[in-house]
Amino acid sequence: MTATILARAARAASGLSQSKLALLSGLASSSLSLIEHGKREPTVQTLETLLLATRHTVVTIPTVRSDAARIAAGISADLAAGSTAGSTVLGRVDRNGAHKKSADGHTEQHSAAANEAGAFRRWLQLADNLAAERGATRVGLTLTEPAPTGSVQWDTAIAALCEYRLNADALPVPEWVGARSGNPGAPWTPRTSDYDIPVDISQVPAEFLRRGILVEAATLESV
Repeated sequence: MTATILARAARAASGLSQSKLALLSGLASSSLSLIEHGKREPTVQTLETLLLATRHTVVTIPTVRSDAARIAAGISADLAAGSTAGSTVLGRVDRNGAHKKSADGHTEQHSAAANEAGAFRRWLQLADNLAAERGATRVGLTLTEPAPTGSVQWDTAIAALCEYRLNADALPVPEWVGARSGNPGAPWTPRTSDYDIPVDISQVPAEFLRRGILVEAATLESV
């Protein structure tokens, strides 16, 4: 996990504003902003100071697989790119209100859909990463609370996935996972293609269903 992701996730989990963290850590707000945006690499001592100010510490685990926080950061980047593409589409319509097409005959909406699909692939990678590890290492991949992705649904889906994998081996579940309860009154299914494929509710794990995330267990299995 990068220093950028660690610093951003720790501050988000602590509920501190950037200015408050700067005050507690003794670091300038401008420097903190550069670190959180990946424009400055902090020293080990600076990173430790920031983490201690958020009441966090660094823990190493024996794996090279990406944890939930790093996967969430990637999903956030995909969604942000898709949002930008969507905004471009809204700004390019003809006089009849139809979307203008690009030179290759496709609208920028395809770019937004591709980024949503990219987010889904990252999420499935987290499913594989968690399944590949056992015991304390699997728990370790869920310890750092991910910073918000910009989508409540994806934030909830990440929590549901972590709980599902941890419960499979009766492992302890971090507090942040349980705190993301979702909205069962407004069910959501990740969009993985241009087609709406119905979900068999009976095949949705309880950890997902009670949060309103409709994903069948078979979807989470590696192929």
